Amino acid sequence: MTPLNFPLPNVVPLIPEMFVAVMGMGVLMLDLFLPKERKVIGGYLAILTCIIAGLLTVQIGMAETVSAFYGFFVQDPFSSYAKLLIYAGTALAVILSLDYIKNEFGVGEYYSLMLFAMLGMMIMASAPNFVTLYLGLELMALCTYVLVGFQRDVLRSSEAALKYFILGSLASGILLYGISFLYGVSGSFDFATIGAAIEHSGSGAHFALLLGLVFVLAGLAFKISLAPFHMWTPDAYEGAPTPITAFMSVAPKVAGLVILIRVLADALPALNVEYVTIFSWLAVISMAVGNLAAIAQRNIKRMLAYSTIGHIGFIMLGVIAGTADGYAGVLVYMTIYLFMSMGAFAVIVLMNREGIQGELLDDFAGLSKVRPGYALAMGLYLFSLAGIPFLGGFWAKYVVFMAAIEAGHLYLAIIALLFSVVGAFYYIRVVKYIYFDETRVAFEFVENRLMQATVAVTAVAVVAIGLYPQPVINICKAALGGII
Repeated sequence: MTPLNFPLPNVVPLIPEMFVAVMGMGVLMLDLFLPKERKVIGGYLAILTCIIAGLLTVQIGMAETVSAFYGFFVQDPFSSYAKLLIYAGTALAVILSLDYIKNEFGVGEYYSLMLFAMLGMMIMASAPNFVTLYLGLELMALCTYVLVGFQRDVLRSSEAALKYFILGSLASGILLYGISFLYGVSGSFDFATIGAAIEHSGSGAHFALLLGLVFVLAGLAFKISLAPFHMWTPDAYEGAPTPITAFMSVAPKVAGLVILIRVLADALPALNVEYVTIFSWLAVISMAVGNLAAIAQRNIKRMLAYSTIGHIGFIMLGVIAGTADGYAGVLVYMTIYLFMSMGAFAVIVLMNREGIQGELLDDFAGLSKVRPGYALAMGLYLFSLAGIPFLGGFWAKYVVFMAAIEAGHLYLAIIALLFSVVGAFYYIRVVKYIYFDETRVAFEFVENRLMQATVAVTAVAVVAIGLYPQPVINICKAALGGII
């Protein structure tokens, strides 16, 4: 009997993904045998999982491009760097969760869902075709829907999860519809094959390609909260547990932006003129909606939701530039945004106590008189988000603004600068509450060493990158070896 000659796929690049999948299931199983007072062990295991996955990713994929599973998975410096940001965002969100959800039902499920959501993002970052992209996207989305509604007895949490699920399902359908048009023209789901087919397609296929382009971009725009596909973001951010809001503000955005860049660079370069026009309008709309709507918010989580929409508009300048500096600027922006956003949400979580959510602007009044260290850190995050020199957020905006100008989009950079000034108002308003208003609520912090370390490390990182940004910029440029 002749043995089957069936070549095994190269599974080495998937070792981080396989490790995370096993640990996700392990955390879920372990929770069955832990007493309630020791269920926090699942959180520490989740943090350890992120650290080990990061070490494995650095060991396997930072130097060269490796394909696996017959071209359905790619590990390269670009995806590896994105995964490191995703690991960091997930680990910090778990740290924020340790005390926040310790009394909730199903703590083990919570940490397991976070790991599986992270796994979906990892798969997205390494997707060279639409099949892998959609697999990772849905794994991430389904886990995130549940996490948003994790506080079952909180009405706004359940409402936010339902809205997010309905709109997310619609966006997934739109994305699939766009993929079907691109497949119909090219006969393939592979990004590179689609790109080659589009380049050599006749004028008769142009309308189908434009429909596919519009629907694919709309589906991906929903995932990164790009206006006008942002309608789920304020409700989901406000209703979700605060650590999950922090998680959603960073990790899924990194995965969405990375896969968007890969789709544009590999599958749709021949449609550059069309997608630049679309994204130019969407970027302006996002900057306008995000920065203007944030001014009216009294809930800081909702304010930061609109802030995220505005920041996505700024980030799109790097995508619109379509150059190596532009794409590197996107990575630089998300690296710095990771520290700013996670640090700000860490302070919000610390404000949460019996009877007080710590989410209203009034809750921050007089913070500097009681906790000057936390007040200083929050001030640094807010000034950095506003783009004040010389903090990390200044360089985040600088690199994408310069990339847009060098690519010939001066008008977009000017519009972005104007909205950046508008955005500074609502950030500085919070600082005014912290430093110049009288105390209105009792400050009783439930602190632990990891939370204090998170605030300290993120604040130091914002200042350090602001003073010396070049190492981060160089690393992000080197990470583009897998794309450009």
